[in-house]
Amino acid sequence: MVWKLTAAAAAAAALGCSPAAPGGDAGMPAPSAAPTAAAFDVGPVKTAEEYLAEPAFAAADLERGEVLSLACVACHTFRAGEPALLGPNLSGVFGRRAATDEDFEYSQALRDARLTWTPRALDAWLANPSSFVPGTSMVFAGLSSAEDRRDLIAYLLRETQTPAE
Repeated sequence: MVWKLTAAAAAAAALGCSPAAPGGDAGMPAPSAAPTAAAFDVGPVKTAEEYLAEPAFAAADLERGEVLSLACVACHTFRAGEPALLGPNLSGVFGRRAATDEDFEYSQALRDARLTWTPRALDAWLANPSSFVPGTSMVFAGLSSAEDRRDLIAYLLRETQTPAE
């Protein structure tokens, strides 16, 4: 477990310190130049299974997504019931309104964004969080590669599903 946290910290530093540039090299359509959440169409809200059946996500490299998620686990947990860390728990995040987890204190900017998390919205967020939601407290610089974002989002679609009740 210690090596995993060390790897996560290394991945966060490596990925979080590189400047983000608008992507467009694979997978989902690249977000338009510096979109902001205020005027963003998040697209249809579906189940994780429905998103994962879409061609872009079905073709995603989940192993690569898992490696990329090491940057996420430095601050987030994925499973229901796990505590928030520096960032909120991401269990059940897809289809959920941003900044609504009662166990986490969000920035006013994210609360005001009135954003619903879909793969399209997360793609824009992961490209450059501070441009997408100016004033966010998330310090992650973003992922410039659209293919990396697609692989990470596909992995998160699988890993953050809430158990059937």
